[in-house]
Amino acid sequence: MRKLTIRQKELLDKWYEENKNETGVTCFFDLQQCEAFPLELMEKLEKINDTEILYQEINRYIGDKVVDICARIKKCKIEGG
Repeated sequence: MRKLTIRQKELLDKWYEENKNETGVTCFFDLQQCEAFPLELMEKLEKINDTEILYQEINRYIGDKVVDICARIKKCKIEGG
């Protein structure tokens, strides 16, 4: 399976919530450039489901979360005045 599993997404969600304000956690998220992303977490994700596109899937998943949150904040600012 090439997509992230539910367990991988849960681990990434937890990491994101704990690190979303760190430098490098943006919509242009790049796993290889993010010092806040621990090697231990990457090893857990690989043990669950290691694929040739795991890095890209992580980048996409975290990037999508950031964009979604930014869009919600922008919408709230527009609706709130």
